[in-house]
Amino acid sequence: MHIPPPTPRQTYWNRLILNAFWVVLLVYLATQIIISLSISGERPDFSGKSFLINNILIPDLIILGSLLMLEAIHKWRPLLSELSIIIASHLIAILMISNISDEFHVKPLIMLIPLLVSMLYLRNIYLKASSILCLIYMILLFLSTHASSYMVRVQNVMIALILTGAALAGFGIIARGRELMNSLENSLKSEQELRIQNIIMDRLSKIDPLTDLYNHKTFHEYLGWLIDHQQSNPFPMQLAILDIDNFKKVNDQYGHWVGDIVLRQVAAMVLKHIGADDFAARYGGEEFVVILTAKKLEDSRRIMTRILTAIAELPITEMDGASITVSIGMHDYTGTDSKSSTFQQADDALYEAKKSGKNKIVIA
Repeated sequence: MHIPPPTPRQTYWNRLILNAFWVVLLVYLATQIIISLSISGERPDFSGKSFLINNILIPDLIILGSLLMLEAIHKWRPLLSELSIIIASHLIAILMISNISDEFHVKPLIMLIPLLVSMLYLRNIYLKASSILCLIYMILLFLSTHASSYMVRVQNVMIALILTGAALAGFGIIARGRELMNSLENSLKSEQELRIQNIIMDRLSKIDPLTDLYNHKTFHEYLGWLIDHQQSNPFPMQLAILDIDNFKKVNDQYGHWVGDIVLRQVAAMVLKHIGADDFAARYGGEEFVVILTAKKLEDSRRIMTRILTAIAELPITEMDGASITVSIGMHDYTGTDSKSSTFQQADDALYEAKKSGKNKIVIA
């Protein structure tokens, strides 16, 4: 089974906890040095060579080796980093506790380290395991304390209560954290759904639902933008208007549902032949408009001729294999044309194509 790599957020928290471990080690070393120096003359048993080796040097080297191993796992086996950090937090806590003198009765509080680390990962299973280990440790500590050490036992009970409270608080933090994460996830989903709905609504406002071309409104907006853009950056542009010849007869003879099929097939043929820089829209009824950009007039004329020929040669199954034709009026934009004059001249050319026999292209 493929296990996905840790997310950047997980890697970030692993790095943060590792950094905290290094800080804890430095503080622990500094504390040991200060205590050893302060009592070196009064307590030889705490400052002798044997004590320094067995209770400071060896445990600290083990902790240092553990941290270096965690760094290696974090770098080369990131999938194991989280679990290894949890295990190492218990090992480090136990090493620290076992090498601190029994005279320091608060040393069991060091078990807060694995509890806090488990809380940061927001996983109940880690916190449960850490809580069970803390419980076992406190039970063993209580049983190993002599019955006559009344104050020590009371202190251990108080520490056990503190660790229990920390564990319970940890479960509450994890529950609250998951609740916030779920709330954030739901908010992100809602935002994503709203964004998708806005995209759909924006598309519906610009696209003709029958032909999947742009609609009348979008065509006028785009043509106006292109003409405004021509003022600062002139480029070749032609406007073509297509009209299906005798479309009313198609509807009357075969029905409007066949007329819709004809409109879709004409639109598909237009899209098939125009380029990525061109623009096609259904202007209304059986009329279509095409804006051709960055091409010479002759190149645009060849494209429109291919469209005209392809439509005329396309058999319509729903019309018993018959075909339809289109008439096309074109206008080559000049720098002095306005949006209305550009459209009007292409429309006049279309009228001339209709009047002079249909199934042809006229350029104005």
